[in-house]
Amino acid sequence: MSPPDEHDPAEIWGRRIGRFLGVVALGVLGWLLGRQLQFW
Repeated sequence: MSPPDEHDPAEIWGRRIGRFLGVVALGVLGWLLGRQLQFW
């Protein structure tokens, strides 16, 4: 594999979208865990 190109827009936006989706997934999982443990 070649090293990631910091000037490639697809690489930059792909990383941003991946981080955003990771944060959303973490929030949803945290919310579901809170419901399961009856925190809310």
